[in-house]
Amino acid sequence: MPPYGVCYPGDQSLRKTSEKSGRKGGKSAPVNEADDGLLAYRAKRDPAATNEPFAVDARGGGKTLNGRFVVHQHAATRMHYDVRIQIGNALRSFAVPRGPSLDPADKRLAVHVEDHPLEYLDFEDVIPEGNYGAGAMIAWDTGRVTYLEGSAEEGLARGKIDLALSGFKLKGRFGLIKTKRDPSEWLLVKKQDEFCEVGVDLIERAPRSVYSGLTVSELYRAREVVAEHEAVARSMGAVERELDVSGREPMLCSTDGCDLDDPARLYELKLDGVRIVAEKHGQRVNLRYRNGRPATLNYPEIARAVRALPAERIVLDGEIVAFDPAGKPSFLRILPRIQARRPLDVERVREQVPVVYLVFDLLQFGTLCLTELPLVERKRLLLGVVQGKGYLQALDHLEGTGKLLFELTKRESLEGVVAKRMRSKYHFGPVRTDDWVKCKTEREDDFVVVGHSPSRGQKKGVRALCVASYRGADLVFRGRVGSGLTDQAVRALGDRLRELEQPECPCIGELPPDAKAATWVRPELVVSVRYLGWNESHFRHPVFRGVRPDVDPHSCTARPTSEIEDEFEAESPASELVQLSNQDKVFWPEEGYTKGDLCDFYAAVSDVMLPFLGGRPVVLVRYPDGIAGKNFYQWRAPAGTPDWIRTFELRDDEEQEVKGGKRAFLIDNQAALVHIANLGCIPIHVLACREQSRELCDFLTIDLDIGEQPFKNAVLLALTLRELLAELNLEGFPKTSGQKGLHVLIPTGGIDFDSAKLLVELIGRLLVARHNEIATMERRLNKRGPKVYVDTGQTGHSRTIVAPYSVRATAGATVSTPLLWDEVHVALDPSRFTMFTVPERVARLGDPMAGLLKAKPDIAKAVSELGRKLG
Repeated sequence: MPPYGVCYPGDQSLRKTSEKSGRKGGKSAPVNEADDGLLAYRAKRDPAATNEPFAVDARGGGKTLNGRFVVHQHAATRMHYDVRIQIGNALRSFAVPRGPSLDPADKRLAVHVEDHPLEYLDFEDVIPEGNYGAGAMIAWDTGRVTYLEGSAEEGLARGKIDLALSGFKLKGRFGLIKTKRDPSEWLLVKKQDEFCEVGVDLIERAPRSVYSGLTVSELYRAREVVAEHEAVARSMGAVERELDVSGREPMLCSTDGCDLDDPARLYELKLDGVRIVAEKHGQRVNLRYRNGRPATLNYPEIARAVRALPAERIVLDGEIVAFDPAGKPSFLRILPRIQARRPLDVERVREQVPVVYLVFDLLQFGTLCLTELPLVERKRLLLGVVQGKGYLQALDHLEGTGKLLFELTKRESLEGVVAKRMRSKYHFGPVRTDDWVKCKTEREDDFVVVGHSPSRGQKKGVRALCVASYRGADLVFRGRVGSGLTDQAVRALGDRLRELEQPECPCIGELPPDAKAATWVRPELVVSVRYLGWNESHFRHPVFRGVRPDVDPHSCTARPTSEIEDEFEAESPASELVQLSNQDKVFWPEEGYTKGDLCDFYAAVSDVMLPFLGGRPVVLVRYPDGIAGKNFYQWRAPAGTPDWIRTFELRDDEEQEVKGGKRAFLIDNQAALVHIANLGCIPIHVLACREQSRELCDFLTIDLDIGEQPFKNAVLLALTLRELLAELNLEGFPKTSGQKGLHVLIPTGGIDFDSAKLLVELIGRLLVARHNEIATMERRLNKRGPKVYVDTGQTGHSRTIVAPYSVRATAGATVSTPLLWDEVHVALDPSRFTMFTVPERVARLGDPMAGLLKAKPDIAKAVSELGRKLG
């Protein structure tokens, strides 16, 4: 749990109750372990009567290594808790009568009930009377689940699931253990770790929803709760008025410093997050950044929590924050959330960067406008409306003195405090008043010396240093520092500064008037400066601390948070980071898919594709007019390629450079990937080596080319190949070809290409020998007959294979998609993996091929075993 009071992210009678089913109390047998998808869930519910989510059948294939979880507190016939963990494409659900515990001594009965759809992760409501499970249900906890001893499916099969939860309340290792007396009965236990709390009743201590902040009883009487808050607000003097916050800047802080011991002020932590004004109209929720830009899509979990608040109309002011590993608010940590635009990007970074909304003001509640009320009264209302430690948390404060809080911020290297007059009204920006004042802690950073101002009068020497920091490749002037610059320091710097003098200022942009008379120097000297934050792009109250000869000038990148925020807020999705053209041009005529769709796809899957592509020469197959037009292979990066895209000179062998040169692309980042897609590159082909180890092959390729043969034959060969590789102590990673067949990539750890070609050839022969009735290695098409071609010729110094997640120039825009071995079966349909389905799959499953280049097989042992089999 982060410091400073912020959280982020059985009994027999219930078992009998859980066996009741039917929409109005019919009976059913306990749920068995067979995976019947959501059939049981739907059979018990009437979609015309219940408010619970419905979903299509979601039987999941493959292995689940992580996902999301939710714990519901459910006031049904009997109060109980439902622990739901994501396994495959559904939530495996367990009814826990006494609720979870953090005490390892507690062993809680967990009755396996029907699976629930993933949409249940966000469910919180009162299920109407007459429906199965009628009663109030709150999301008591939610977060991420990681399975620790194999997949969740394997844990289910052995009757013991070892898992780690990362929620607001439940943290650390837990176990679900099946009992012997009944197949539907399990035990939920807490494992020993740093999150254990012996003798603590977690249910009593933390009874509130992580969405609405309500208890289960308050949810049932939500209208009464709202009326109680409105009555309190009216008694304070709140008036009936609709507050329009659209296009208005929130209240801003002065930066003039403050009294930390003022009985008329309250003191809050200054947060290192993003300022957000949240408003709710019925079920419609809008989140806006300080500049008015919409933020709702970036933080869906926060929007969901605001929507769960019981008032029909509400306006909040606060900051959304992410925490670093030390539990401190970190603006740099939240940057990916600001940058994400597309739903798949948002979902991906949501799992990586959990956030909470720390609310420090309440501007409207119901029909009542609160901006004219004193802050201390608004705070009192806020603490009643926003409760609990979930996605929404009311920011704590101290009244009358901020000294202890400020000392804490200095000790913990936090931003500082904000001092607010307790009787102040809420004044919208952009005008700043001293009602709210920032008291920032000192910072210390390194800056590059770019010049100096001479002393005035007869005294010669340096009066102040002009310093800058890098923003990308550019130096930006940050101010002058003279305080702390002793005579001894000036003498030590004098000769060095004279050696570095140059006529022009090395910084970009307009300089302030007091710097224009400076003597400029080459940016080679680094100094340490202590300062009190920023005023626009210049630091405030700087003090010279000393010269830093050990620091590279290009590492000096200190700059104000607002400057970083502006950069990321200005950025569009990754496809807009490069100059794009003709995005509406149709590349797939039958489907109407465009070049823009292609660029968007490669941006969406870049996180799983780039680890494989990075540092690996690629060959483009370009379709400038789409799949119905002409196409050509392109080894050489064309003229006009941006200089920020790296290239690599290919050679046919170690001795002789290719005549004319083949300077191939190296795709190291998302922008480069989108750039080649914009060139009309549909499939991307790669070599089996990297730039720094051109002579070493890091994976073998076996291409199961079915031609006109049934796909099931490729599946049979792939499964046999898996067995064969296991016998050789090797591992295979399957993927669809994106067309008709299957590819299996075999990591080598890096061996020479001659050995690689021999090894893959021998493996191919063994595979064909086991299935010579359906497989062949005959390369001549007219000699193959009705068999699957086991192609081992894709392994070679200059041989390429279509990259994982590469789109193919075929109808439907199918994708060469990495598979889990459990997905390789005769019913597998490669055509369902397309430009539009794979991003969601990646967001849900991650990358099945992630371990390919991390494997370090014992090739010598494999060769020895291979020789034994062939001998």
